[in-house]
Formats: sequence, C-alpha cells, structure tokens
Amino acid sequence: FGNGGLGVSVFFTLSGFLITYLILKEIELKGKLNIKAFYVRRTLRIWPLYFALLIFVFFVFPFIQHLANIHITNPADKIYYFTFISNFDVINLSKEGYDSFLQSGITWSIGIEEQFYLVWPLLFLLIPKKGHIFIFIGVIIISLFFRYYHYNDNLVLYFHTLGVCADLAVGGLAAYLIIYSKNFLGFFTGMKNGFRISIYVVGILYILFGEYYLDFEYASVFRRIISSVFFAFIILQQNFDNKSYIKLGRFKLLDKWGKYTYGLYLLHPIGVLVFELFKGYFDMHIEGFWMGLAKAISVLVFSCALSYFSYRLLEMPFLKLKKKFSVI
Repeated sequence: FGNGGLGVSVFFTLSGFLITYLILKEIELKGKLNIKAFYVRRTLRIWPLYFALLIFVFFVFPFIQHLANIHITNPADKIYYFTFISNFDVINLSKEGYDSFLQSGITWSIGIEEQFYLVWPLLFLLIPKKGHIFIFIGVIIISLFFRYYHYNDNLVLYFHTLGVCADLAVGGLAAYLIIYSKNFLGFFTGMKNGFRISIYVVGILYILFGEYYLDFEYASVFRRIISSVFFAFIILQQNFDNKSYIKLGRFKLLDKWGKYTYGLYLLHPIGVLVFELFKGYFDMHIEGFWMGLAKAISVLVFSCALSYFSYRLLEMPFLKLKKKFSVI
C-alpha cells in the first residue's frame, strides 16, 4: 500500500477541496445551500459511468465469458457495489484471502466519495456558519483516532472510510481557509520563489522516502495526513499563486485531458482485462521488461480511447443537464 495510498490520497484531497469550495461559495452567494441541487449535480456526474461499468462487469462480461469459454472468477458481492460501499467488500475479500476483481474493485474509492457526498453537505446545513471550522477539525481527529486504533491493519487504513476521510477534510479545510482567511490567501499570493521550491522539494522527498524515515510503531497513523497536507498545498499553489511559473494548467494536453480523467480512472481496468484476454488468446507467455512496456502502452492507449468515447457519448449529455442545477 506504499506511503498511505498516495494516488488515491491526491484524488480525495482534491475532491474535498473542490466540493467544499463550491458549498461555501454557494452559501456566501445565496445565503444557504440548495441540498437537492447538490445531490442532483453529484448524481449526474458520477452515476451514469459508474453504473455503466457495474452493468458491464456483473452482467455483460459474464455473458462474454460464457461465449468465449473464459474462466475468470469475480468474488465480489454486487450489493456492496450498487450501494456505494464496495470499499468494505474489498476489505472483506482481502481478509478472506481473495483477490478483488480489478474491474469492480476499482470502484472502492468512488464508494467513499459517494459516502462523503451524502454526509458532507448535511454538516454545513445543520451546523451554523461559525462552527464550520470544527467540521474539518472534527473529521480529522476522528480519522486519526480510527487510524491509531487500527495502526497495524493496512487493509483497514487503506480502504476504510474512516481511515481515509482525513484526506477529504484536509482538502475541505484548505478551501475554508482560502475563502475566509486573508492571511492564508496572502501566504499563497505573495509566496517567494525560493520558499515555493523548498516546499515542493521537501514534499517530493517525503513522498519518495517518508515511508522509510518516518518509521516508528504508530507512524501509519500520521503518514497519510502529512501527504494530504502536501497535496492541499499543491492545489492551493496551483490555483492562487499567480506569480508562480510552475503551473500545470499551462500544459494544454493536461488541461484538455483533465475532463476525461474520471473515465480514465474507472475504465482503465477494462484496458488491463482486454490486454490479458488478448495475451491469453494468442498464448503469449513472454514476460519481462518488453512485455511490461507493451502492456503499459497498450492499456494506456486503449483506456484513453475508451474514456474519450465514454465522455462524449455517455457522460456529456448528463453533464449538460448538470449545468441546469449549478450555482457556482
């Protein structure tokens, strides 16, 4: 599981920042949060592709397997996936000694996202504006206590909602501070070049080597949140540090493909599956560097094509509808 699950940690921190920023801006603009519109927007963005993938994995692929006489077992319990709690099924399967089926197992992080979307706006609805800061602090503390209690169980730390929700809260706290603290905003708008570079160097070194140097009995409690703080810094620096020449948004290719990343994330396991089926069909038993390189390139190209058509044909109609419920 590496240094706390860095790839997913980035995803959670960014999501926590974006959703909280939109919630707080809507409250500022309208005086309250339209909870119904919030849920409709999230549903239109997440559900179409998510359920299309589940239908393929659980109903279409078994039919293809039967026709092609392919024997691949998927031990997943459908109920967990269709109710957005697949992260708990992944934990259960792993503890029972099963390998989760990648094409369905990939959805565990989306499940946590949906759990977050269900609860998060309600907190801002129920807790007065003066107490909003305590939402982030409370969630972070709860997550750290949970991680302390399960400090030696990597499966739970990686996949359990309470084990990772601090990432979302850190992103949310970053959004709160950038909106309501002039000093915090000024820190990023007035950042010196040397300091900026130093933070990036320290953060990257931590990502690469922190797992080895931050190594004591309860280190697993804190490793992940340190990473999420660094990711929150990157998000804020990229968005509000206007003097910086380190701007990923200036790379047109990255900017263009940003809208396809949801599909790329959910659909790339299908690319892996297609490659393995192709390899098995032609009885290719070659292993090593060149086969690994061929697999990486093939899966990337196929997944990019799949996510492009998914966005254009499936996601875009719902995204156009989503705009009707947008406030910010």
